Amino acid sequence: MKKFILLAFLLIALFIFSGFNATTENREITDYKSFGRFVPDVMGNMNVYDRVLNLHKAIKFGTDSLPVFSGFPVSVSGSTFEGFIFCNMDSDPELEIVINIAYTVQALNLDGTPVTGWPKTVASYGLEGSPAFGDIDGDGYGEIVVTNHGLTSGGYIYAYKRDGTALTGFPINHGYSSRSPVLADMNNDGKMEIIVNKRTYPTGSVYVYKYDGTILTGWPKAMGHVPASSPAVGDITGDNSPEIVMESYTGLYAWNASGDSIPGFPFMMPNGDVNSYSSPVLADVDGDNMREIIFGTHVSGAGGYVYILKNNGTILSGWPKQTGNWIYGPPAVGFIDNDNILDVAVGDQVMSASPTDYVYAWNKNGTALTGFPIGPFNAINTQVILGDINNDNYTELIFDDNTSNAGLGQYLGYKYDGTPLPGWPLSTNGTTFFVTPCLTDLNRNGIMDILGAGIAGTAPSQTTNVYAWNTGSLYSPAKVQIPMWQYNSRHTGVYGNIDVVGVNENAGNLPKEFKLNQNYPNPFNPATTISFDLPKSGLVNITAYDITGKECAVIFSGYKYAGSHEVNFNASNLTSGVYFYRISSEGFSDTKKMILIK
Repeated sequence: MKKFILLAFLLIALFIFSGFNATTENREITDYKSFGRFVPDVMGNMNVYDRVLNLHKAIKFGTDSLPVFSGFPVSVSGSTFEGFIFCNMDSDPELEIVINIAYTVQALNLDGTPVTGWPKTVASYGLEGSPAFGDIDGDGYGEIVVTNHGLTSGGYIYAYKRDGTALTGFPINHGYSSRSPVLADMNNDGKMEIIVNKRTYPTGSVYVYKYDGTILTGWPKAMGHVPASSPAVGDITGDNSPEIVMESYTGLYAWNASGDSIPGFPFMMPNGDVNSYSSPVLADVDGDNMREIIFGTHVSGAGGYVYILKNNGTILSGWPKQTGNWIYGPPAVGFIDNDNILDVAVGDQVMSASPTDYVYAWNKNGTALTGFPIGPFNAINTQVILGDINNDNYTELIFDDNTSNAGLGQYLGYKYDGTPLPGWPLSTNGTTFFVTPCLTDLNRNGIMDILGAGIAGTAPSQTTNVYAWNTGSLYSPAKVQIPMWQYNSRHTGVYGNIDVVGVNENAGNLPKEFKLNQNYPNPFNPATTISFDLPKSGLVNITAYDITGKECAVIFSGYKYAGSHEVNFNASNLTSGVYFYRISSEGFSDTKKMILIK
């Protein structure tokens, strides 16, 4: 593969990614007419395809098949990467959208307006990666945590309450921290700690901060090279305490909560490969009740590898698997083809004027799934999102595509068998480069919504256009395996540890038990209201029966969040008489009588 190193460095000098604030690992080449947008690895190296200067293939874009929420897209000056979170930042049940754009932390309501007290503007440096959301001070409500950094040094950690006020002890003058912060309770005190890296070239380290801005005992821990990504945090040893798994450019490190190194680590890649951006994922792949570590790498001038490591630093049989180009996105671990065997999917990327990249998928044994790899595409830089988008009870794969044609970018959607998802791609104003989409239910009406963004223009004059689409499909959290970057709003990278709604439900306001209330009015003609309480979220079915026990109407069937709810029932097609309505949800059921009088 022919390298254009001189060209890469010249272009890097010309184009600086706004919002990344000119950091070495986030400098970006932008030339939409030839090869799209590209980021060098954490050591400033580029992956260049040898036809980049003399071959360009136009991309045909489809039109949006999904309706956009009123008030969207929201346009904000600057650029973003890694993706969104969704969380509840006020007293209403609807979810808010939080995203870092340039120097601002944006928090948006369902109608696209700013949440009261937001946005927040940080000083000195552009924001890094995705925000994180979790309860770091133990008050029962989540806080927003973000980081920024300078060209080669300097940077801060910010923590805000939901109303936008800074948490006491913040910002922390931490230094150069790259990528997204991770939140986890490391010392079992009911408060989440903040786990970030620190780059001190030619080495790096990992820090753990408490809610008051002080450093947790036993930390920081040093690494032999610069940090390459955000850490993953979860129990990999079976001791019911979280471990921190962190990549340097040349190896993979693992420590327990006290900062002691896990035997077998650091792991140094054996194939001349290095790490950049592909944060680790933790999942029990081999069924031994211990989580393995899944991560992607890249080789200078060549392709990449996907590794699965056991908790002693040994490579799982059948791995690693090789890709044609570099891996930047974290692996996507989940059940893709409905065979009850865990799968791993990942996309690769290369600087190219023509589609050259693929999405790969293997089962846990390293066997390629039928229909994979799929492509070629124009560079996949994000984590592949996994969820049932169209209610067919199969998993779909959603990912970014590094193109911009006539100003338009796109998110691609594919089915479990490698065929394109009907109605896709989703078009955006600007490229979706490096912006992981989200799957959620913003207005909590039981219908799935999708978040995404397009970045328009060239640095330093870029604009991020934030989108919220309504899929029209029923939302079932159990069928969304990866709703956002690194599985949850804390970005722990733990498979199965997702946010159902990305929130702490309002503390103290949830019902304590299931309850079905008497309909009102009763008797009624022809409509009545049925109310009920749910102490936890889940699927709810409410059915009407006549006096003989024959089902005569489905009043409601779908997903409801924890809380108090009511549904309306119109019985205009039924005759006068005595009827019964029955609710069932999460092992609870109850029946009450109602009387229709016409």
